[in-house]
Amino acid sequence: MQARVGVIERQLDEALRDEWDLPLTWFDTLAALQRLGGRARPIDVAYELALPPSSLSRRLDRLEEDGWVARHRDVDAADHRAVEVELTPRGRNLWRAMNVTYRRAVQASFAQQLDEQHIETLHEILGILIPDPEPEPPADEFENYW
Repeated sequence: MQARVGVIERQLDEALRDEWDLPLTWFDTLAALQRLGGRARPIDVAYELALPPSSLSRRLDRLEEDGWVARHRDVDAADHRAVEVELTPRGRNLWRAMNVTYRRAVQASFAQQLDEQHIETLHEILGILIPDPEPEPPADEFENYW
């Protein structure tokens, strides 16, 4: 199974390199920041990517050099070591553009190979592995708590 995931990752990386001359790992970092609201602590980005913080640090250095992310060191007056990383407008635009390529590559490498039955089975399996959080009660049920 790991080998098959690797094949798909290589196909996605190749598509991004062909069109943008940038690797999948950089896109993943921009996408993680986007999912975290565009600005986050590096440790949160590392957690989102399941990476050791030292690996992320090198990646952020390169993205910052190219102007796609900015580090902010003025986030906590009590802790001068605290840093947040933010997508720059240029980085947000790059993520949007690369996302089109990424989605097209996912479609070609993965999703196009599945029929409706495969997709239904995949949803069932994911529902078992990653159950939905409990739904919030309807608004009128909150009235009983006050």
